Amino acid sequence: MTSEKYRTILQGMQEGYYETDLSGSFTFANESLCRITEMSSEEILGLNFRSYTSKATAKRVFKAFHETYLTGIPMRIEYEIILASGKKKVIDNSASLIRDQKGNPAGFCGIVTDITRRKRLESQMRENRRRYEALFENANELIITTDAHGYIKRLNKKVEEISGYTRKEMIGKSILMIAHPEDREIFIEFWKEILAGNTPRFELRVVAKGGETPYLLASGSVVRNGGKIVEIQYNAQVISDLKEAQRTILDLSNFLNSIIESSPNILICLDMAGKIQMANPVTSRIFRKPPSAITGKRISFLSSDMKEFEDVIRGVQESRVPQFFHERALAGSSNQIFDISIYPLIDPVHGGAVFTAVDITEKKHMEIQLIHAQKMETIGELAGGVAHDFNNILTGISGNLAMLRYTTDRTKQLAYLDTLEKISDRARDLVRQMLVFTKRHEGRPENISICQVIEEVIDMASKSIPKNIRFNLGNMESSALVYIDHTQLTQVLLNLIVNAKDAIGDRQRGRISIDVQVVSVDKDLKRHYLLDEAGKYVKVELTDNGCGMSKEILPKIFDPFFSTKQKGTAKGTGLGLSITYNIIKNAGGGIQVQSEEGKGSQFSILLPVSRSRKRPAVTAEKNSDGRDSLRARILLVDDEDMLRDIGREMLEHLGHEVETAHDGISCLDKLKTDSLGFDLIILDMIMPGLDGYHTLQEMLKCGIKTRVVISSGFSFEHERQEMFNNPLIVAKLNKPFNMSELSTVLGDILD
Repeated sequence: MTSEKYRTILQGMQEGYYETDLSGSFTFANESLCRITEMSSEEILGLNFRSYTSKATAKRVFKAFHETYLTGIPMRIEYEIILASGKKKVIDNSASLIRDQKGNPAGFCGIVTDITRRKRLESQMRENRRRYEALFENANELIITTDAHGYIKRLNKKVEEISGYTRKEMIGKSILMIAHPEDREIFIEFWKEILAGNTPRFELRVVAKGGETPYLLASGSVVRNGGKIVEIQYNAQVISDLKEAQRTILDLSNFLNSIIESSPNILICLDMAGKIQMANPVTSRIFRKPPSAITGKRISFLSSDMKEFEDVIRGVQESRVPQFFHERALAGSSNQIFDISIYPLIDPVHGGAVFTAVDITEKKHMEIQLIHAQKMETIGELAGGVAHDFNNILTGISGNLAMLRYTTDRTKQLAYLDTLEKISDRARDLVRQMLVFTKRHEGRPENISICQVIEEVIDMASKSIPKNIRFNLGNMESSALVYIDHTQLTQVLLNLIVNAKDAIGDRQRGRISIDVQVVSVDKDLKRHYLLDEAGKYVKVELTDNGCGMSKEILPKIFDPFFSTKQKGTAKGTGLGLSITYNIIKNAGGGIQVQSEEGKGSQFSILLPVSRSRKRPAVTAEKNSDGRDSLRARILLVDDEDMLRDIGREMLEHLGHEVETAHDGISCLDKLKTDSLGFDLIILDMIMPGLDGYHTLQEMLKCGIKTRVVISSGFSFEHERQEMFNNPLIVAKLNKPFNMSELSTVLGDILD
């Protein structure tokens, strides 16, 4: 046979075939071996066997090959190989010595079979066998197997315990040896029923070695192979124990049902097909569906929010790995928040999964309140600076009003009015800034420029930072975006700045430095910052030259309620850095601190770079005189006389026809009685009597379909979330607003 034909045959083999030199480096590998190793022939050739095994395995393989080299006797060895991907396989390697034409050893050749699956199955079979033996031996009932004639072949410990006989005394003997003399015929009848293919249950008395006569409730069955009886299996329990067990099981069942029925959490059991087999009353109450309607349905039947879990449940059953989900809504418009756990059922026959959901709504609200309380502590730190800024604003307003009252020069009057407008804008921006920071909400992440937030925070904090401290902005990559809640990021930065200010104290030439840059996080940095994944991150470093921290204090700074401030009125809550840490971790980032006592501290924050792009800004085109292009009939609703009067004048200046109402009740009266109707309603949200929220509800009930612009002096985050689902609302208008903002909002709606 030519070498070419030889190679062709080897390539066509189902098993892997290889040839190596004497050092163990491959000189030939067929396609099957390439498939097993998941490498190409080019990658295999020249590869040494030490390259794809552990050191210990390589020594064992070398020893086997060396034995073949010395003796010339083919060897067979099973060992584990490690593929380039990190995947591991077990192979069966049958190797022989290759000799050259002179008969000298020239290398090795062999057949390789992938036995990974076989090994796994063998391991499973051994485990199953062990479990079976343990189950048989440790069963809490008597188990005896006999041949077709009733001679004992096997028995478990329970039989020895109840009968008083040893295995040696019983094996090979007739099962009738333990039958009570008066019940021998019952034993025989029982045996005949089993042979007839039935599964009888008989009460039998046995005689123990010590003379005791316990009653047994026995059952039996025949094991056949090709019609031939292999053995007869008898199972029995002492009736007194059985009765006690039945009572225990019944009590336990009632107890478990009581737990399930009274559990405050959602509990749903599903079969292998993902259909609901059982659901507790809480499930019915939350999803507003009776138990009879739920059973047999898929979990998506409960609500649209549950549909996403169908694939998860299938995955849990396949992988046998539980899955957990944090802070999820499940019941459509419900405001409840749940932590969800999905566990696979261990039963290999019936399978299935258990879906549980713990209501954490109250806990979440408490967490929000705790964060809000900490924000109020930070606001307290800034209060002096804010008051100072407001006093400056009020001084500017008073001064310009006084000069406006006494001057008759039209040019100067216009200049004073222009200054008053700018000062009012400054006051409005300051109020809005504080409202945004103090708003209570659960966090709504968005793509934001971290440099922009830093500028806002410095502007807010600088009013309260002593003159001995200066901000130093270093590298600022303004194009870097992060995905985080704006208010929470503001809170993080303010916490760190306030801490830096306290650490510097009255030290002269105090400095707070901030640097922002985009960095690539590798595995080491990922581990250092305890991040979820590697990749691009925005790194913010905030450094101060304050008092620093000792090695004893440093490990505790992120602990809740830990504070180094002195006791008394100035003592902090100890929540600032703890909340900072949690906000950063929830955003997928990490935070670390370096500090040396007497030399200052450096906080380093990593946040994932946002992968989304900003939407292009859309600007509304208006007429040059500021008036909207369309005239409308508008109902202005506000409980403040001054705001109604000035609002009417502004709207009329924009060319609209205006009616006013002082509260929600008078608003509804005008809507019901006015024959001309309104194109738009500007509705204040905070009013005595009937507020904006309930006015909107009443409008829906009455079938009123007039469009509504809601207006408030508070941040709209304070409003009920379900209010924004009201179809009448078309826009929001924050107070205070100027002519330009009012014109823009109305123009967007009316155009």
